[in-house]
Amino acid sequence: MSQVSSIVNEGPSIVGFVAIGFVSAIVIFDGVRYFAMEREVPRLGNLPRGGYAWSTTVRMEYERNWANVITILVMAIIPVLLNPILNIPTIQLVLFPLVLGGMLVLQLVPKRYAVTKDRLSADGFTFDWESVVWSGWKGGSRIVLQRSGWWILAPLPLGGSTHDLEQAALRIEAAVTGKWGEIENILSEQE
Repeated sequence: MSQVSSIVNEGPSIVGFVAIGFVSAIVIFDGVRYFAMEREVPRLGNLPRGGYAWSTTVRMEYERNWANVITILVMAIIPVLLNPILNIPTIQLVLFPLVLGGMLVLQLVPKRYAVTKDRLSADGFTFDWESVVWSGWKGGSRIVLQRSGWWILAPLPLGGSTHDLEQAALRIEAAVTGKWGEIENILSEQE
């Protein structure tokens, strides 16, 4: 009977460490991807063949990810609020917010984006135009695309200045509608 009681009491502790490990893995993976962005998007501004690349600031990334920032902060507070009921080990009450702090920092780190005829570079990943859904941009502080087949994890917001987002929206529209040649012609006339 004492073995069963021991297993039942360790259950929440094990779940907590699994959650911390899972979030840590996400932070490490995203950190590696974010730091690879400069290599994947080495040049900013107009790119060959009509492409465009830009970078953001912390403020722009907050405007892009404000819902994620709030969610992370709530997730960090919940274990402390539930501790009187769940009796969460102190080490988990310290580690979980620290790991979430790493995730929060990665949400706000300035990022690089690029739009080319064939793909979009965002968050350290590249997406072919067939794997995103474009429903236009009506202005604002971000462009939101949808990733095909990702269900509720589908939103792919792009941050940037109004100028950068206008340039990106123009090119995304051309890429997904097969009118990229028109963009290349317009840009070559402007040079």
